[in-house]
Amino acid sequence: MKNASDVKQFAFPYTELRFPGENSGERILFITRESPIIHNLRLLIFSAVLLVGFILGYYLVGFGEQFLQEASLLKLPLVIGVSLIFILGMWWMAQTFRKSIFIITTRRLTKIIYTTPFTWYQFSLGLDEIEDTGSYGSSYLEALFGLGYFVARSGAAAIKNFKIVNISYARDLHNYVNKLLYAFKHHPELINEFRPFIPDLKPGEREELFKKYPEYRTEFE
Repeated sequence: MKNASDVKQFAFPYTELRFPGENSGERILFITRESPIIHNLRLLIFSAVLLVGFILGYYLVGFGEQFLQEASLLKLPLVIGVSLIFILGMWWMAQTFRKSIFIITTRRLTKIIYTTPFTWYQFSLGLDEIEDTGSYGSSYLEALFGLGYFVARSGAAAIKNFKIVNISYARDLHNYVNKLLYAFKHHPELINEFRPFIPDLKPGEREELFKKYPEYRTEFE
């Protein structure tokens, strides 16, 4: 068994993956991370800001040399400092991206978010708590990259919203969870047979794939 946070790329079947707090008999139906597009965009912005800071610092050191020759001694510490910040920043963002995961199981929706490489929080919403779901693409950035976010809302007695952000199949996931909720409500005894969510598959391809996995049901009447 593998810790889900240690897996670089998720692929069906998910039976070999485990996550903290997983219950006995609970099946993973889908697991994902934030889109790599957003992660790479953050890396690009971080690198650009650091490069601008380095150029500005190097310019100021050069300007200071006109008045104080010893200012040139700051060039090496500047290069070393910027290099260390770059390496640390890249590692930091790679760790938080890899460790932060969103999971749908036969019992709940759960997400584990690492705010730093060492600190995290976990949030879950049981399938029996979900009142409705939605999918949205509400920004120009999301439209540009074909991204959106999925949200599941709980009842008014305990208002909790579960979001999966910056994914390219938010609408498909919304439709899938609606089918999952129907199966959970009307066929709870068969919920472990509900088929996992596999994005980027056409209906015909999905049917052919699940012929190899007869333990999963593709439809619930």
